[in-house]
Amino acid sequence: MRHFVITLAFLAFSQVAVAGPGHDHGESAFAGGAGPAANFDLTDQQMTNLGIQSAKAEFLSMQKTVDMLAFTELLPERKEAIAPHFEGKISSIAVQIGESVEKGQTLVKVVPVNSVGVSNQPISLRSSKDGMVIRVFSLEGDVVQSGEDIIHIGDPTQMLVRGVAYETPDIGSIEVEQSVEVHLDVDPDLHIEGKVQRINRVIDPESRTFSVYALIDTPEGDIQPGLQGTIEIFTGDDTPVLAVPKRSVLGELGSYFVYVIKGQEVEKRDVTVGAKSSHHIEIKSGLFPNERVVTNGNYQLQYISVGGLQEQDHDEEPHDEQEGHSHDDGHDHEDDDQDHSGHDH
Repeated sequence: MRHFVITLAFLAFSQVAVAGPGHDHGESAFAGGAGPAANFDLTDQQMTNLGIQSAKAEFLSMQKTVDMLAFTELLPERKEAIAPHFEGKISSIAVQIGESVEKGQTLVKVVPVNSVGVSNQPISLRSSKDGMVIRVFSLEGDVVQSGEDIIHIGDPTQMLVRGVAYETPDIGSIEVEQSVEVHLDVDPDLHIEGKVQRINRVIDPESRTFSVYALIDTPEGDIQPGLQGTIEIFTGDDTPVLAVPKRSVLGELGSYFVYVIKGQEVEKRDVTVGAKSSHHIEIKSGLFPNERVVTNGNYQLQYISVGGLQEQDHDEEPHDEQEGHSHDDGHDHEDDDQDHSGHDH
């Protein structure tokens, strides 16, 4: 009977995964030019050391998405510029960048200069809305002209998210009112839902990008303008498809695979992928419903390789496969059915 020896060229553990009674005594399988294994067993200890976790392939209502780099912006109609209607000298500025303000609050005081018929007493410039100070252009003591902006405030309870993408056929599938999900780099676990408000289909001649603008509600006012993240635009229908977690799928350039696990048996399986969502990816072929795929530790499983081909008949006396290695570990090696998976050679 032929027995294939499988070794794990991975530093996280030194246990040897064995599909039969033969043993590999520490030589790297890759050193002999052997390729990665497609089928193998893991011991309990190996599964623990690798932190093996799995998830079930199941039918999910998952829409196709278009992913873009995104930036938060204040709505133009929710901005306000604080500027005098006369030439004057700033006597005091009562707010700072990032500070919340209320409607009617005094933001800056300006003393008119060289103005006919205007008092030389400080005149208060107030906010016409609730919001947040987003820019301050001047300092106390500066002389400003009529109409010159001193402060910009904005209402952050609704924001624009501008998605930017390079030229792609996906632009044809994006429509106003499609749902979006925004993920900001400052808080990756925060998922903000919104709707596409408008689309700029004109490609920027310099950057070769186009822009999509989505509207999100931020009632707490805790999302700042200028933040970076990603935006997912849902462009497909919600018909259920067979899907697995994204992290379970490995590979690139159209060649993808997963590790299917049943108990301690592992099989590398080529798959064809389809639509993607925030956390899942559609599997068009290669998997059946309810099969479990490895979601954690799967990257390390790529380094399991066939260690070589060994032949040993059950009626033969066991012998050393490699010179210089001793089998005297205190155990009887004449019983081919003995479980050696728990011994570290």
